[in-house]
Amino acid sequence: MEQEETSARIALIDIGSNTIRTVVYAWRNERWRKRYSERDYTGLIAYIRPDGRLSEEGIGRLCAVLEHMQRFCTLCGCASVTPFSTASLRTITNRRRVLEIVKRHTGLAIRPLSAEEEMACDCEALLRSGQRAGVAFDLGGGSCQLFRFDRGGVRTGASLPFGCLSLEAAFVRKGLFPDKHERRTIKRVVSERLESDLPDLVGAAPESVLAMGGTARAVLKVLRERLGPEAFPGNRFPCEALRDWLKASRHNEAAAVALLRRVIPGRMSTLLPGAYAMLAMAKTLNTEHFTVAPVGVREGFLWKYLSPAHAPSTAN
Repeated sequence: MEQEETSARIALIDIGSNTIRTVVYAWRNERWRKRYSERDYTGLIAYIRPDGRLSEEGIGRLCAVLEHMQRFCTLCGCASVTPFSTASLRTITNRRRVLEIVKRHTGLAIRPLSAEEEMACDCEALLRSGQRAGVAFDLGGGSCQLFRFDRGGVRTGASLPFGCLSLEAAFVRKGLFPDKHERRTIKRVVSERLESDLPDLVGAAPESVLAMGGTARAVLKVLRERLGPEAFPGNRFPCEALRDWLKASRHNEAAAVALLRRVIPGRMSTLLPGAYAMLAMAKTLNTEHFTVAPVGVREGFLWKYLSPAHAPSTAN
């Protein structure tokens, strides 16, 4: 018989460039388990002005979503609520003011993660999930953490200044689907940045690259919708399957839109730029497979900063 929960529930609020997601954990059967989650496709990156400031509208939107998340956590019986941010607030020029306003209006103290801290959380999550070594990336809305790791932690890595949302905003001028020129530009920008910032990983030829983040999970959902729920055991899929879907999408946009609306309505405009970025990384790294990791920065944050004595689980 499954044991009852033996500790208070805790909540993490992950403030990303595209989404703000809250996950409630409870201690059960000697592990932290996911109990409830709530998500809002806030799109904070769209509120960042050319001078790097988060606009007043963006600050208001952030506070409103966090207040909603607080109510959700109260209903879930959480003893603590811990918000943290990744690329969404990392480089804005008025970050101190934003954090002060959020604290004043909501009572929540956001912990901004540096690029190094975010990568360390990603790595910790992979190690605690049973991975021992490899090459991994976490493609978010505004940045991509790409790194090689082993049991000792991150060995080489960088935070690359592109994400599915920033790529869409910068290079997709109209519609949901990048045209030929836009596709080539996305792939060139991604490859050139990887070659510049991580030359040691160029051509590394990992047998499979561990893919973290919402874009990678969404890609897997779409591919399974096309090929069946039992496709790709172990969350591993060939790059060719992704290429085939993208090619089919170009030939039948109406069917592609229907598929995206059915499976991932919140990522309709950003999934394809992210998917082309994934293919560019695969080509530059010289791999033909992705394995979608069941863990991410939230689990790593939980382990490193909130629960050093217990490893988290992604079990529901």
